[in-house]
Amino acid sequence: MVGSAEEIAEVAGLLEVDLTAAPLTCMCPGDVSFTVRGERGAVLGVLTHHAGGGLDWSRWSGQLPLLRLGELTAWLTERDVVVPNPRQ
Repeated sequence: MVGSAEEIAEVAGLLEVDLTAAPLTCMCPGDVSFTVRGERGAVLGVLTHHAGGGLDWSRWSGQLPLLRLGELTAWLTERDVVVPNPRQ
């Protein structure tokens, strides 16, 4: 869970995707979900990260590639959210 404003800003910057890329369809549930909430706590959306892949959101037609995949993976690994995959 991300709590401080600094952590939120840091991870938000790592979730940037290539909006010009063709979406990839994947049948897996994903590896990490990010719930985005508004000021009053209402859920604005849920973004799902697919390790080694992209980011999925219900308003897109599939996953879009992350622009900072390696940095996001390192960020998640440092916080013990994911275990590094030696094959990636």
